[in-house]
Amino acid sequence: MRHKPDDVVKDEATYIFLIKDVVNTPKLNPAQRKKEVNEVNNFVKKEGGQCRLFSTPGGAFDFVSVISGVGPAVALRIAAEIEKRGTVKATLISGVEVFDGAK
Repeated sequence: MRHKPDDVVKDEATYIFLIKDVVNTPKLNPAQRKKEVNEVNNFVKKEGGQCRLFSTPGGAFDFVSVISGVGPAVALRIAAEIEKRGTVKATLISGVEVFDGAK
C-alpha cells in the first residue's frame, strides 16, 4: 500500500448542516430541543456517522452541525431527518479537509 503524505487533502467529505428555527412555529423548551437533538444524533450514529452540534446565537443560523463518516445519500437522509419534525430548516453543504490544525 502506498503511503500518502500528511499534507494531502483527505478524500472523505464532511457535511455541514446550517440549521435555522422555522419562523412561524413555537419555540421548543429545552427538554423538547434536547429530545429532538438526541433523536437526530441517534439516527446519525445508526447510519455510521459522527455528529457535532454547535449553538450559534446571534448568527445567521441557530445551529451548525458537522457530520462525518457518511456518504452523500446518507447526508441527504440526515437532512430529511433533521427537518421531519417541522421545527427547523437545514441547509446542507459539504467539504473536504485541507488543513488539520491539531497536527
